[in-house]
Amino acid sequence: MSPRPGATRTRTPRRPVVLLVALVAALVLDLAASGCVSLPRSGSVHSSGVVDAAESDTLVDYTPPGPTPKVDRVPLVDGFLTSMTATPLTTYVARQFLTAASSRTWAPQRGTVVYDSEQLVSTRQGVDLRLRGVVELDGRGSWLGDPTSGRGHDYRLHLVRERGQWRIANPPDRLLIPRTHFDTQYQQALLYFFDQAAQVLVPEPVYVPRGRQTPTLLVTALLKGPEPALRDVERTFVPAGARLDGISVPVSGTGTVEVPLSPDVLDLGSRRLEMLFAQLAWTLRQVPGVRRLRVTVAGTPVDLAGGREDLPVDAWSRYDPAVAYASTDLFGLREGRVVSVGEGHERRVSGPFGVLRLGVRSIAVDLLAQRVAGVSADGHEVLEADRDGVPGRPPTPDDVRTLYRGADLLRPSYDLYGQLWLVDRTTAGAQLSVVRSGRARPVTAPGITGADVLGFVLSRDGTRLVAQVRRHGHQRLVISRVRRDGQGQVEGLTPARALPVAGASGALRDMAWRTPASLAVLLRPSGSTSQVVVVTVDGSVTAPLSSDLAPLRVRGRRVVSAPVPVTHLWVQATGPGGDPGGRLFGFSRRGDWQPSSIEPGLVSPVFVG
Repeated sequence: MSPRPGATRTRTPRRPVVLLVALVAALVLDLAASGCVSLPRSGSVHSSGVVDAAESDTLVDYTPPGPTPKVDRVPLVDGFLTSMTATPLTTYVARQFLTAASSRTWAPQRGTVVYDSEQLVSTRQGVDLRLRGVVELDGRGSWLGDPTSGRGHDYRLHLVRERGQWRIANPPDRLLIPRTHFDTQYQQALLYFFDQAAQVLVPEPVYVPRGRQTPTLLVTALLKGPEPALRDVERTFVPAGARLDGISVPVSGTGTVEVPLSPDVLDLGSRRLEMLFAQLAWTLRQVPGVRRLRVTVAGTPVDLAGGREDLPVDAWSRYDPAVAYASTDLFGLREGRVVSVGEGHERRVSGPFGVLRLGVRSIAVDLLAQRVAGVSADGHEVLEADRDGVPGRPPTPDDVRTLYRGADLLRPSYDLYGQLWLVDRTTAGAQLSVVRSGRARPVTAPGITGADVLGFVLSRDGTRLVAQVRRHGHQRLVISRVRRDGQGQVEGLTPARALPVAGASGALRDMAWRTPASLAVLLRPSGSTSQVVVVTVDGSVTAPLSSDLAPLRVRGRRVVSAPVPVTHLWVQATGPGGDPGGRLFGFSRRGDWQPSSIEPGLVSPVFVG
């Protein structure tokens, strides 16, 4: 007998028992070079990677049952929801709950809705499905957050009888999965595209299910190309119309991943083909055990120049989004002069900034460590000089260029094209400029221009700008994407969107890049304690460096980090009387804070960029 109209069933999502063994393994974050992360609500940051075929036995396969004979409407919809938790991911069973017509047209690949709780309400026409606590992924797996602003989704499902059985006639064109399933069965990985000038790879976070199908899903998402809104930020070398020529991307026992593609790739020249291989290699090298890449068309390997049928997946390091050639030294001001710290030694740099007292309060160093820029003590000027000065004679003040005059300039930043980014805090709000070939050109950044900006950082790949903005006494982070032409010249920025620091407490103090796709954010929970959390660029994850890490009991002033594994992460304390050159405390391999061997007194410590 059917439930009467208005009868309800409410539940928080249950988990099949056979999947619980995956719970502990799932709550991990990889914030190292691979950038793969899962989505814990709390917990430690641990090194990990995308689970591949060799490790898939830790994830138990689960095939949910199809509809039983004479099942009523509410239990049918309940079974439909459960069917979408199949592992490995498949919609074969889910389609059995649909009418013949809707089964053919249902398109769950258009996106994913993750929900905390559900309510099923029987009505005269069918069942009302109410999902609360939702977040969404788009068709690529990109994080969209909660587009409903907390309202959740209400779906009015129309049920009809087919051959005497209830079936759903209008399923939502989304995959609907409970949060518990998402947390244990999905992980964050990165798709790699190129910047507009094709000089560096750009990571884009996506979420994909764990297990044997991970390589296939990553390649499928990569072949879709950049999101339409980012077409003038990044580019792909996947030819239009290219698709997987098969049902999977297999990984051999020796670690060779084979990507079977349609014949479209045979029309690419050698340069474009190399770039395509670079995108595939960086995307698939996240899968543990993958060592080599082979691309095939109709079963025949596609050769790169030199007749190589397959190559190591790390063969394209020159396109590293962290910029492989960038200096790894730390720079700062000591007694008014610029010094570098590397391999345990501190020394003054050559050139005007290392010899002369130029009276600057903050500095930036270009990626090659060949140019230094500094903001004057009053914040009114930006000075620049070559690190080596003029060969054959001592540096003089005439070797220093004045690039810009303004009101109150923040610490600048260099991009990989040698352009210097400036933010001037004027009485009308922040004004953004980019200096190219010695000439400053204003650039409008919607949501940042005119705001009360306290600091900013530019990603090494040059496609993301994150700013610390204050409004009505509250601070928050916003992120904008950088639009460039084919020569790397800045054309504009996309409207800034909020970058949430979810679940963390304390005043925002500073930020620095931790990986190419995440930031280390310094918080001050109290006047005498500091904490660093890691925030991914899509806003989906905020996590402490370690759940066991006690707050640093100093008044943190700066966080100092770079997006490469070989660099340290430090917090600089405010010195006595507000001294900007307080002691540095480093995050150690043991997972605690230790005083750095660098002598106190280093002002404006910074890595290149």
